[in-house]
Amino acid sequence: MIGTIARKEFIEIVRDGRFRWVAAIVVLLLLTALLAGQQRYAAYTATQQAAQGTSNAQWLGQGDKNPHSAAHYGNYAFKPLGPLGFFDGGIVAYAGTTIFMEAHKQNFAIARPAADTSAIARFGELSGASILQLLLPLLVILLGFTAFAGERESGTLRQVLSMGTAPSRLLWGKALGLAAAVLVVVLPCLLIGALLLATTGLQTVGGGLGTRVALLALAYGLYGAIFLFLTLAVSARASSPRTALMVLVGFWAFSAFLMPKIAGEISKVAHPSPAYGTFMTQMREHQRRGFDGVSANAKLGRYQAEMYRKYGVDRVEDLPFYWTAVRMQKLEELDQPVFDQHYDAVRDAYAAQERVQNRLGVLAPTLALRSVSTGLAGTSLLEHAKFQDDAETFREEMVAKMNGYLAQAATDLNGVNSATNYMIANADVFAMVPPYRYEPPSLAASIAAQVPNLVLLAVWSLVALGFAWFAVVKLQPEARR
Repeated sequence: MIGTIARKEFIEIVRDGRFRWVAAIVVLLLLTALLAGQQRYAAYTATQQAAQGTSNAQWLGQGDKNPHSAAHYGNYAFKPLGPLGFFDGGIVAYAGTTIFMEAHKQNFAIARPAADTSAIARFGELSGASILQLLLPLLVILLGFTAFAGERESGTLRQVLSMGTAPSRLLWGKALGLAAAVLVVVLPCLLIGALLLATTGLQTVGGGLGTRVALLALAYGLYGAIFLFLTLAVSARASSPRTALMVLVGFWAFSAFLMPKIAGEISKVAHPSPAYGTFMTQMREHQRRGFDGVSANAKLGRYQAEMYRKYGVDRVEDLPFYWTAVRMQKLEELDQPVFDQHYDAVRDAYAAQERVQNRLGVLAPTLALRSVSTGLAGTSLLEHAKFQDDAETFREEMVAKMNGYLAQAATDLNGVNSATNYMIANADVFAMVPPYRYEPPSLAASIAAQVPNLVLLAVWSLVALGFAWFAVVKLQPEARR
């Protein structure tokens, strides 16, 4: 019986003129988004690899100079795109893709692609994820809003119920028929996307590509199921197809358009992040007064006095090591806790904003799906935070190696401080710093961060199923007056 109902529902949907028009629009947009995403991914990856190679070569070829000056010359870190970045670009275009690493300074990521485009262009950028998040629910609604309300209006619902058809069979039959019609539209496009992934040599930064794809399919499947059962529930309870359509489209607009904006504003109010000018002013003031209230210069003076006592001298020139190199490294280490505190505070504010938005997913499933999609695609805040942490670790090691070489070289010259102020290093010394390589978060970490959102999607789907079950059980064959 369920199979018969499903076939009948599927045939009616496919034969309906709405199906052809809606299917054509969704297929065109989805294929365009996937192809455009693949081209953007390939161009981004090629540019990133070339830029990183150029930066590494420039570091080695910067010319003979003082090692500490080389640390000021610096190096660049370029962020690779995630393993499924062609499908969901996430925050990459807005969070920055490049970090300059230099002595005595920690920097934010720069080069935000979104900053170089107009607001209209940013709004209109297509991706497979955005098309599915926006149009998959609308496709379900447009194909299914007449499932019960249309039959009630035409009088066929009375005939079906009079035949003793169990409500559960009616629900599952119509659900399977509607799901099959949706898959006829979406599945071929996704298979083409999988073919692009398999044949174009896209990178798999972060690993676990198969697991990521499977979990993404699960998440989008749950998302589609939420709107499928909500559509059937509203259709069963509405007095007319027009009423069902208005209610469903209203909820779709709230979930897909209004709630993401509202959630973003709420999160900013709950956990504000400082303006750049304010951030820099506060951090520099903190540097001036010292991490714990004692200035770096005061601590450096104490350290110098300690070295005098340790080696029984009273002049810098008599120390058995190159004081200038040690002093510069010590200043770097004294400033580091200040940098970490302020930059971590900004990162924690963004993470807190993200948690607020995820929790508001109880009101709109699109919020939960959006986080799962970017997280599994490797384009979320988690990956960006790891990129910043890795770049900062690289910067600290780069500066320490250059200062360490300078100090060691002077020691090898019997600690003649006055003779080493202009000590020169070459490419062999600079090669002590390995090329920068980004190590993304592990697959386990990416999945663990999205477990609450996956659970939320599952709860949403169960609630939608329960609503549909209740609505079908209470079916009324005649339209309410």
